[in-house]
Amino acid sequence: MEKIWIKNYPPGVPEVLPPLDKTLIQLFEETCSQFKDQTAFISFDKKITFRELREKSLHLAAYLQSQGLKKGDAFVIQLPNLLQYPVSLWAAILSGLTVVNMNPLYTAREMSGPIKETKAKGIVLLPSNVENLKTFIDETSLKSVIVTGPGDMLAYPKKPLINFVFKYKTKTLNQKNIKNSIPFLKALQTGSKKPVNIQERDFKETVFIQYTGGTTGIPKGACLSQKNILSNIKQCELWILSNLEKGKETALAALPLYHIFALVANGLVFFLNGFSNLLIANPRQLPSLIKTLKKYPLTIGTGVNTLFKGLLSHPKFKDINFNSWKIFVAGGMSVEVPVQELWKSTTNSLLIEGYGLTEASPIVCCNKLDKVSLGYAGFPFPETKIRVRNEKGQLVGIDEEGELEVYGPQIMKGYYQQEEETKKVLTEDGWLKTGDIVKVNQEGLIQIIDRKKDMINISGLKVYPNEVEEVLLSHKDVKEAAVVPAKDNTGTEIVKAFVIKNTESLNEEELRTYCKKHLAPYKIPKQVQFISEIPKSVIGKPLRRFLKD
Repeated sequence: MEKIWIKNYPPGVPEVLPPLDKTLIQLFEETCSQFKDQTAFISFDKKITFRELREKSLHLAAYLQSQGLKKGDAFVIQLPNLLQYPVSLWAAILSGLTVVNMNPLYTAREMSGPIKETKAKGIVLLPSNVENLKTFIDETSLKSVIVTGPGDMLAYPKKPLINFVFKYKTKTLNQKNIKNSIPFLKALQTGSKKPVNIQERDFKETVFIQYTGGTTGIPKGACLSQKNILSNIKQCELWILSNLEKGKETALAALPLYHIFALVANGLVFFLNGFSNLLIANPRQLPSLIKTLKKYPLTIGTGVNTLFKGLLSHPKFKDINFNSWKIFVAGGMSVEVPVQELWKSTTNSLLIEGYGLTEASPIVCCNKLDKVSLGYAGFPFPETKIRVRNEKGQLVGIDEEGELEVYGPQIMKGYYQQEEETKKVLTEDGWLKTGDIVKVNQEGLIQIIDRKKDMINISGLKVYPNEVEEVLLSHKDVKEAAVVPAKDNTGTEIVKAFVIKNTESLNEEELRTYCKKHLAPYKIPKQVQFISEIPKSVIGKPLRRFLKD
């Protein structure tokens, strides 16, 4: 496909990226020096400056190195959007460690795979995840376990109050920590008395192993190199920053930073340009979120369609002063056109849609800021090539449907220690098969039509039917199961399970209770329908498309 989109690029955006000349660490040092006394992150009304963030990150880096963690070792960060997240992130990067992000809602079963596979040497996690880790820690390579309460970096009285409420709600008030683990604040204090050896790395070296189901649904670690990440940072800067001022913006970070989109957009792009990031630990609590939004004059932010739709439907959202609001970027899932239109008329700010996937670090394309094309995911980023193939593997042209394939400097190196899975999605010449069905119009705008696989999208979080089915089938009273996406009465995508019983007494509540032990809450089926037969293909595979219908 010819690069028909180039002629429609925003003014000043080049076709090719400038050569990479600075590492993440060099950019971090420059940013913390230039904006040292400005606010870098805000959490529960506690502000931390760029100078303070650098100091605490160096202290944690020194502690990790004192525990024997070396350049290239994997370090797991299993935290929501708290001040501890950016401190842990930059401590790992400064130490030359490879970051493995993990959802704090994961069960022991979900945690164990990445920790064991990457031979992680360190982890920082909440008290609520300690019991899960205990069940398999003896099978791991962990040398350092750092436990942090959500209020640890807050001032009195919020620090003890938030930690108490969290421990009470998660039933961890009297929990004993893992032997040889250390509280987060004590790790910082210990590290403040130790030397630190900043570890630079080559552009080709892996910085993140970001786990995803990819295009096949099997959890895999996408190896993202420093070049991949720096390229996507530069692509984002060229596309968005012409409308914004360095060191002058306040950004909403409502998506969790362990999610690749928020990690790159908020955690790296916005941060490295001196923006203040307003961290939201739980965006699902809309009244609390709206109360917070009233306090801070936002200018930019990220989120998903579900969040923006929820805010618009809340009666108190209109009470916010929107005068400073400029641009909000939606990722993780498609944005409904009515939501974009209502957002503009309500807030007088833009809600622009982009598209990406973990394997692309993650952003592939984005709408222009001066002309949002409703219903489209936007134009391919600079130095990004795309092509579309139909079911027969033939390249197709304008306005023809097919699977999107992407080539560019942001495309991953491959899946961690999974050569066969890598070959399924990366061609020998480096093209990524996305698994998404698209059409490209005459302007070069990409329209996402459908997902090639049966991945279910819960407010931007991926749920793979195979994983849920595996848990359902492990129940002694389940004979067969098939999982598909469905919609609830608000039009939000949910997980639905079709189940054939082994015993008549099995009910929906019993199945859900069982799933809670093995799956994160968002993966648990919201609807369970008991049926007598599941339609199958000639090879015995459940035909999910019939169940969807």
